[in-house]
Amino acid sequence: MGKSVRTDKQYSREQRLVKENKRLKIQNSRLSKLLARIDLDRYSTIKDMIDDHQAEDILQRTQELLESLKEAWKCRECDTGYLEIVLFTKMGNQHYFRACNCCNNRTKSQIYDPTKVKGIVKK
Repeated sequence: MGKSVRTDKQYSREQRLVKENKRLKIQNSRLSKLLARIDLDRYSTIKDMIDDHQAEDILQRTQELLESLKEAWKCRECDTGYLEIVLFTKMGNQHYFRACNCCNNRTKSQIYDPTKVKGIVKK
């Protein structure tokens, strides 16, 4: 007895997604191999276009990140500014507090851990 052949109607939703995912992975692999074979130095215009696109993409992502941080740390006192991280040294340890860039609102000081503390650092 041979393998049972299923039609598209007999696949469950999950099976269809798995099949589509495998097809897309194979297609992605083929395209990346094709891109690796292209000598970009020979085609300087293509290289310039790719570099410009990547630079624009990075700039756009940093702008979006900055705006999301400003929105997340919006000042509740004045509603126009946002809280910035102010770093200082206290008894040999690095501490910080958040201060509004428009008004006198600020938080209490805490020990600074760069892996845990997120926000805009004031320079």
